[in-house]
Amino acid sequence: MVFWGSGFVAPRARTSRVALAAAAFCFAIELTQLYRAPWIDAVRATTPGRLVLGQGFHAFDLVCYVIGVGLGVGLELALRRRYARNP
Repeated sequence: MVFWGSGFVAPRARTSRVALAAAAFCFAIELTQLYRAPWIDAVRATTPGRLVLGQGFHAFDLVCYVIGVGLGVGLELALRRRYARNP
């Protein structure tokens, strides 16, 4: 989803740059979960805060982000090839 959103914001950017930006954003959000303070924990206690910031750091989530971005890249490249052949 972040890969798609990054591509929507920067439609002329190269796929590799969009992928890097999306992965960096996801990693940054996950790493902020290591930071614990009462104010940010109060934000995380709300539904929007929990959906955007998450609840706790899980290293496996980093692997899932890379896989998700990779799937987005693969889908984009496949669609580009298909439409290049059949406009």
